[in-house]
Amino acid sequence: MIVAVDSSSSTTVMGVGEARADPALRVSAHGDGARRHAEIIDVLFAEHIAPRIADVSTVQAIAVGIGPGPYSGLRVGISFGIGLGRAWGVPVVGVCSLDARAWQVADENPSLDEFTITVDARRRESYWARYENVDGLLRVEGPLVGKPVPMIETFADVVIDAGALAMRVAQFLEQGHTVNPVSSQFVAHGANAASYSLGVGPLFTPTPLYLREPDITRPNSATSAGDPS
Repeated sequence: MIVAVDSSSSTTVMGVGEARADPALRVSAHGDGARRHAEIIDVLFAEHIAPRIADVSTVQAIAVGIGPGPYSGLRVGISFGIGLGRAWGVPVVGVCSLDARAWQVADENPSLDEFTITVDARRRESYWARYENVDGLLRVEGPLVGKPVPMIETFADVVIDAGALAMRVAQFLEQGHTVNPVSSQFVAHGANAASYSLGVGPLFTPTPLYLREPDITRPNSATSAGDPS
């Protein structure tokens, strides 16, 4: 059994799934609110996830969406997942949140050979990645943040089915996939994160991938020390 959490967009999702592809073994829940991730996530857990887990020893791992996503919201899901993992003594693995959406789109559109996944990044930009689905799904470009998006079929702001994501991660772990490191949280604006920060996956360390620097920065030491200069 795997518990999956993602807060990479304005929708917070949480679910439970097992490696067997049986919808009856899955639970999915979500709540909307771009600035309410912290309020929503505990309610989702208490109302939908905790009742499904009678014995925490049946949980093998926690899966968290590592983004890309906004600086504040993304950290909520990852921190919550890491907290569950620490409390229950189970490993925490990350998945690229765009990949999670792409797996879902590919399942629902098996004849689609190429497509793009986008998520609103504000500032009139998108987090996006391009995928090919010929001999299995492969991310061939991205994640990136910016305005240009390839002119192919695009799926925007797909709500992740967290139960299905949990099932897929359970299958990956059962197949022996290793966890790949996320080498950099922040990527030069417009640069392809796949080239030096995030590989093709499918599993990563639970490190948030922001792509761009936060708007709020720490003051320099002189200012914080009260130096009038």
